[in-house]
Amino acid sequence: MREDRPRRAARWGSCMAATARHGPRAARAARMAWLSEGIGMRSAWSTVSRTTPCTICGKSDWCAVSADGAWALCRRVENGTGLHRLDKTGADYWLYRLDEHVPYRPSTSEPPSQSRVERADPRTLDRVYRALLAVLPLTSAHRQALRRRGLLDTEIMRRGYRTMPLEGRAALVRGIVDRLGVDTCTGIPGLYGDAQGTRRLWTLAGAVGLLIPVRDVNGRIVALQIRSDDPGQRSKYTWLSSAKHNGPGPGTPAHRPLYTGPHGDTVRVTEGPLKADITTVLGGVLTIAVPGVPLWRQALPLLEVLQPTRVLLAFDSDWRQNPSVARALAQATQALVETGYTVGVEIWDASQGKGIDDVLAAGYTPTLQSIVPWLHRARTLPEKSGGRPSHIVVEVR
Repeated sequence: MREDRPRRAARWGSCMAATARHGPRAARAARMAWLSEGIGMRSAWSTVSRTTPCTICGKSDWCAVSADGAWALCRRVENGTGLHRLDKTGADYWLYRLDEHVPYRPSTSEPPSQSRVERADPRTLDRVYRALLAVLPLTSAHRQALRRRGLLDTEIMRRGYRTMPLEGRAALVRGIVDRLGVDTCTGIPGLYGDAQGTRRLWTLAGAVGLLIPVRDVNGRIVALQIRSDDPGQRSKYTWLSSAKHNGPGPGTPAHRPLYTGPHGDTVRVTEGPLKADITTVLGGVLTIAVPGVPLWRQALPLLEVLQPTRVLLAFDSDWRQNPSVARALAQATQALVETGYTVGVEIWDASQGKGIDDVLAAGYTPTLQSIVPWLHRARTLPEKSGGRPSHIVVEVR
């Protein structure tokens, strides 16, 4: 049942009154309760875009806005006025009320997926993506870019990087669909068919750029990421997806790079599959990747299979300026310690590079920092930011 405007105004007025009577902490609690009742996780959500970026963080991807324009779902910024939630993958997001006079219907459902088609299983994804990569080229410009980042030609070819072309996509996909079948290709993110009269013309979605295979713990290619040649105001890295065409999206898979080195007791965790590939090669330590620092929980299933005794966390150096990166690093440190791993946090001066791959390519070595300050930070996070009481006792030597 919808709440009328006067009643909602009165409810918001009680939040303001709480400030006068009990101070800002009480007012904050009252506001959170008011937000909780009015969230609406309402009907439909629309993904932000270049023309309609997120009103909270200003980015053109990953976030969403409700169909009635009343709510913003931001996955990057916590400014103290939003309501914290976790999605089904365990990733943080914050809900912000944009128009406090738009009627709403309370609901407890998750923001609905835009996809109407179920994603194929890992074995099928691997089969189709390998067929696609086999018919795509790798331009000399992309090869040179990978060389500059420290990869030899043998590693470049072994890892399957390819170029997403601007033209000729329909012919490439048509050959794959003819060979593997419509039913098989319908569940593949990135492949989609447009109805043209009585025919269905297949093609390939995604920006022009470098294609990066994303592999599961068994080495199967379960997704493809694109490093755009000309991102403009959009994100530099995007996923090969059919979601905008009523097809499946790729999800948020973690990445285990191909690795033939000794399987020691240490595994490193960073952000981004290409960065993990390069770091694994240059550092000689298996480095797995989460798709984004707020999605650090995606590393936990991989670590459970790999069973290292020590985990190194190597998030970008902007944790000093970016609160969301620092928060994720603190949360990941605490969770891994509580799980029983020995944890190390790798840091470096920002002048040496933004990412761990940049640092290693430049010939530097990261510094291993004590986890004590990160555990302290995790313990002092408010619960809405993912913090929770910790009973860890850390011995400082």
